[in-house]
Amino acid sequence: MRLVAIIILVLSGFLGFSQGKSELLFVEHLLNKGNYKECIFVLKDTAKFSKTQLDSVNYFKGWADYSLKNLEEATQSFLKVRPGSSFYSKSKFFAGYNQTFLGKYSEARRIYQQLSFDDMPRTSLIIFETGGINMLDGEWQTAKKQLEKVDLEIAFLNQQVAVLKQIIKDHENHRAKSAILAGIMSGIIPGSGKIYTGRTGEGIASMIATTGFGLITWENYHKLGAGNLKTLFFGGIFLASYVSNIYGSVISVRITEQNYADVQRNQILFQLHIPLRNFFD
Repeated sequence: MRLVAIIILVLSGFLGFSQGKSELLFVEHLLNKGNYKECIFVLKDTAKFSKTQLDSVNYFKGWADYSLKNLEEATQSFLKVRPGSSFYSKSKFFAGYNQTFLGKYSEARRIYQQLSFDDMPRTSLIIFETGGINMLDGEWQTAKKQLEKVDLEIAFLNQQVAVLKQIIKDHENHRAKSAILAGIMSGIIPGSGKIYTGRTGEGIASMIATTGFGLITWENYHKLGAGNLKTLFFGGIFLASYVSNIYGSVISVRITEQNYADVQRNQILFQLHIPLRNFFD
């Protein structure tokens, strides 16, 4: 009876392993076809997979969520992939990138700091990714020193290191506009604050409009007096235009600088992503 029980247990395990293997092949097919939601649905029940198959399950689920832009969910699955799995390295690197994209720089650093490889390509890739994180986190000088440590003989990193170094150089040469100065300039000469921020067309339009309403108000004041309805009406329009012009100049600076920062951030993230796809695909 004991022998029969052992045989049944072995057969059950074998059948379960075979079923799990078939499911994983099917999931891989779904991933290749871009059916990511279906893939996640199939992998929802992990009981049918053996312990050794769970690494593949977590990787496939992570990759499906990553492809659907569910980056936090993807990260949680990637981090469950254990050392020894053929998917371990890729999972950890993409988990780190996901956290970087989400702005969770401390968590991204922690993931990369836990990695250690004997080969130079992956070691340099860690240095490269953490250098990019430092740039995004405002630690420009640290990033600059870190990028110097990347082995430029590695083809898939050479170009991206050059791009990140150029971004650092552009950042160092960038002179941020002053919102206070823009406001003061527009207070003295309407529209000049917007011209200062680079919005020349808006600045000229504001200058013409505000000056025009001011001249009409001045003319009505001299002809009709301060209490006349026309004087009050155009005076109100002039005041509103004058104040809104100053406020608009201040906001223009903030928008301009924010746009610059957003473009810079997107450029860095794009460069951090390229080597990952080139190395692991």
